[in-house]
Amino acid sequence: METLDGAFDGDGIAVAVAAVDSGSGPAFAGTEGLPGDARFEVGSITKTMTAALLASLAGDGVLALDDEIGRWLDAGPNGRITLEQLATHTSGLPRLAPNQPAGQANPYRDFTAKRAEEGLRAATRAPGDGSLYSNFGYQLLGLALERASGQRYQDLLARRLLGPLGMTSSGVGAAGGGTRLTGHAGGKPAGHWDFALPGPGAVEATIGDLARYLAACLAPPDGPLGTAIRLCQQPHVRIDGRHAGGLAWVITDGLLFHNGGTGGFSASMTIDQAAGHAVAALVNTGGSAVSLLDAAVMTAVKGSDPRQVRPRDTGESAGPEWDERAGALARALLGGDYAGVRQMLQPQAQQALTAERIGQMWQLALAQIGEPGPVAASCRPQPGGVAALITFTGSNGPLSLLAGFTPSGQVALLRVIAPGEALPW
Repeated sequence: METLDGAFDGDGIAVAVAAVDSGSGPAFAGTEGLPGDARFEVGSITKTMTAALLASLAGDGVLALDDEIGRWLDAGPNGRITLEQLATHTSGLPRLAPNQPAGQANPYRDFTAKRAEEGLRAATRAPGDGSLYSNFGYQLLGLALERASGQRYQDLLARRLLGPLGMTSSGVGAAGGGTRLTGHAGGKPAGHWDFALPGPGAVEATIGDLARYLAACLAPPDGPLGTAIRLCQQPHVRIDGRHAGGLAWVITDGLLFHNGGTGGFSASMTIDQAAGHAVAALVNTGGSAVSLLDAAVMTAVKGSDPRQVRPRDTGESAGPEWDERAGALARALLGGDYAGVRQMLQPQAQQALTAERIGQMWQLALAQIGEPGPVAASCRPQPGGVAALITFTGSNGPLSLLAGFTPSGQVALLRVIAPGEALPW
């Protein structure tokens, strides 16, 4: 809480911790004054729940992981994609459907099953390219689960996961109990995201409910649900020498990881089953907030002080070599080399962000300042690395990025400093 306090536009921060030897269940806390039943959009953490529904239905024999989607979807030439390929992001489908609306405040609201199948028939796949993160794939997966089971996604979720885990104040969109929070982005309130196809990111949860889910993922319960969760957490595809993909989960150095972001909310979860503990965090701020959230959660799970990822000013320059690293990052962004920016990130961040997503986020940020002009960078040594404040001047005003570098030069943190926000060091 100390690490995250004051770092975001929104007024809501909530953290949950689970440990197998706690004896009293998971613990959780929120910002002072935050309602105990405050509901946050958890974004793509929903994908881990969608994958659990897939595994649950497979356990009941309703479907099989290697079933082809053409069995339920009007897929045209892409009908041989399997459910497992959708769940592991190995279908070759793009991140977004070719007919997905772009640049809208509520981008998934009107993307119906009909439009999804139209996009599926028109989509150009890149099979054999390994893991390509695809929200489109999870829109289709959720739709296939509905048609295979004959039940709505929200009913499947309630009966097979939320109910058994006692997550009574959570659900799809506004469904369920609790107090729905307002999200924030760019220093302003942000509207909720609604999903016509819920599979990729429609769940809202309280921190208490997410703590229950975190505990179940750390130590899956006995019975069919626990079996389904364990199936999701097993490596199903090899990404590279250090990283594997489960059903939705990213597996890095033995840790299970997923994060999520919507227009006004960010969420992050990391689980170390070998050590027997796990951490999750939620904030009602969208955009680049998830970078600091991921860094804090991952650092805590690894047993280090998460406060080290919150830069503090030492008043000392880190040196010209770090100024050059920050300058190279700035030039790559301005030059549209988003693949190059992605290569600068830590491996776990590379798994969570495609070059396309980095480009989308940068263009949204760039829209605030108009035509970009000169760039200035100020680098300060910090515990565990170097922090860089990169300021872009523009025709409409400045834009400041906070970048955190590891000692080896990889980017561990990258987020926009909101207008009027005090520097977090």
